[in-house]
Amino acid sequence: MTTLQKPDGSLTSDLNETLKVLIDHLTPSDEQSDDTDYHKRIRTLTTEPIQTADDRNYTPAEVKNAIDDLNKKAPGENGITGEIYQRVYKQFPSFIYTIYNESLRKSCFAKKWKKLK
Repeated sequence: MTTLQKPDGSLTSDLNETLKVLIDHLTPSDEQSDDTDYHKRIRTLTTEPIQTADDRNYTPAEVKNAIDDLNKKAPGENGITGEIYQRVYKQFPSFIYTIYNESLRKSCFAKKWKKLK
């Protein structure tokens, strides 16, 4: 499919123009000035942490597996190697487990936080 009819009745001339017409048609603009009260409430809700009944804590095994999977030698953005994380976890597993679950509860994660689930 390389040709579509544009809103003005003419046809697209190449694949790039066809894709642009598709994107413009299938992706509506999102202007906050057009928001109804309902939309304003939704925008507000998306900035608040989610606490639902089906939220569950990470299990100790999930936290252990995530830490065991870290690269031992290459440090992360904070300069701490996986080996350091693994040693700290070995000494203080419940402390690290608590940090992971508090981060989950407060929706506070590093930009490149490893997904556990």
